Amino acid sequence: MRKVFLAFIFTLFLISFLLGRTNTTRAGMDTENIRYTSVKVEYGDSLESISEKYNNTGISDDEYIEQIMEMNGMDSNKVHPGCFILVSYKVDR
Repeated sequence: MRKVFLAFIFTLFLISFLLGRTNTTRAGMDTENIRYTSVKVEYGDSLESISEKYNNTGISDDEYIEQIMEMNGMDSNKVHPGCFILVSYKVDR
């Protein structure tokens, strides 16, 4: 019984150690220099055009659009003129 208990504790320790070492940043993004800003959506804008303008973070445009949608609680990739959305960008130091 004691061996089973020790094996269980060791397994939990190993799993927590491995999970703690997992890189949780998206696509190796350098989160140290990431900033956020609010962008006013203009007529003719789309998430694709906003991604082309602001995505300098090192992730793909599709991942960046997913990130924008997640940050802004969006269910659809449609944006409307006059609305403000939160976007991220990388600052060069």
